[in-house]
Amino acid sequence: MDDFILLLKDKESCILIKENISNFLKENLHLELNHKSKYYPNKMGVDFCGYRIFATHRLLRNSSKKRIKRHVKKWNKSYKNRTLNIPLTVQRINSWLGHSSYCNSYTLQQKVLGKCDFLYNNSAFSKIQNQLVEDMKNIKPEV
Repeated sequence: MDDFILLLKDKESCILIKENISNFLKENLHLELNHKSKYYPNKMGVDFCGYRIFATHRLLRNSSKKRIKRHVKKWNKSYKNRTLNIPLTVQRINSWLGHSSYCNSYTLQQKVLGKCDFLYNNSAFSKIQNQLVEDMKNIKPEV
């Protein structure tokens, strides 16, 4: 069943298959297709469960990407104001990482984690290191 992917080559085939499906549903199951039921070119992928699913790969929905970026901005603001609930936020990040790990999103995950000011990551360590170097330069030796 996992190997079954229905990709049709032309529009006429799609129209015919859609009519056959509609007839089957109506005659055998007494159901009708929603007026929103349409067919699309396979290059657009299928929008399902938070992913855009293509024949060769999966991507996160654009709305999911935008949402996590908005949350990160909000979390960073709360962190600067010292009002961030870090355990709850870490749970939310882990949940998002779990969801996004089922698609091709490694680079996106790294970018999102890199923008979280409240997490210790490579960018946080480099900021701390740069600050320490600057502080050491500004220290005047006592004579």
